[in-house]
Amino acid sequence: MDAGSKGTDARANGRGRTGVRASDGNARPLPAFYYRLSARAQRCYLKSDALDRYALVASPAAIAIASRLAAVLPTAAPSLAQRGAQALGNELCRLLGVAPVRIEVRGVRPHNARGELHGIFYPQGTGRIQAPAPGSPAAPRRDREPLIVLWMRTAQRHDVVKPRTFIRTLMHELGHYFDYAHFRLDDSFHTGGFFKRESFLIRALFPDSADARNQE
Repeated sequence: MDAGSKGTDARANGRGRTGVRASDGNARPLPAFYYRLSARAQRCYLKSDALDRYALVASPAAIAIASRLAAVLPTAAPSLAQRGAQALGNELCRLLGVAPVRIEVRGVRPHNARGELHGIFYPQGTGRIQAPAPGSPAAPRRDREPLIVLWMRTAQRHDVVKPRTFIRTLMHELGHYFDYAHFRLDDSFHTGGFFKRESFLIRALFPDSADARNQE
């Protein structure tokens, strides 16, 4: 559950699918909302759906950071988890040749009738007014820097989320950022290709994991 896409959430609108696309040789249903998109947005959706991986080989540093993050997360404070998540995000951004994205890790997940919010990506920042540092002559400004926010405790019991769940959520939100920064897409939809790219990153970071090998 996130708000990574500026457009319509494909997972939230997956019911009532009509039509098929078979450009990859496999018939795939398209969500009903696809036919309500503009022609430009439809092209963006199909381009995203056709991309199933990144031109990326995980570096030893990325694999090591991911392993350390998974190991310390059950006992880590949000500040320590944030350092690990930021370090992993920075390394993946470096490998893809894009600017690092700011990552924040917070405590208990917010929730509503739809469920718990695992993570969220703000393509253009939160828009909140940021006060200058004490003593600085700079004027207040709006936050326009891309931002990923993750939560590390469940809403009901306040349990620390499972490490792989946390890291997969991070890869999910990074996937939204990469849609804009790496693929230069106009929007970031929850397409089949998007979720394959998410799983690609998990497999790259945990190459010896049976769970990662089984993810599609």
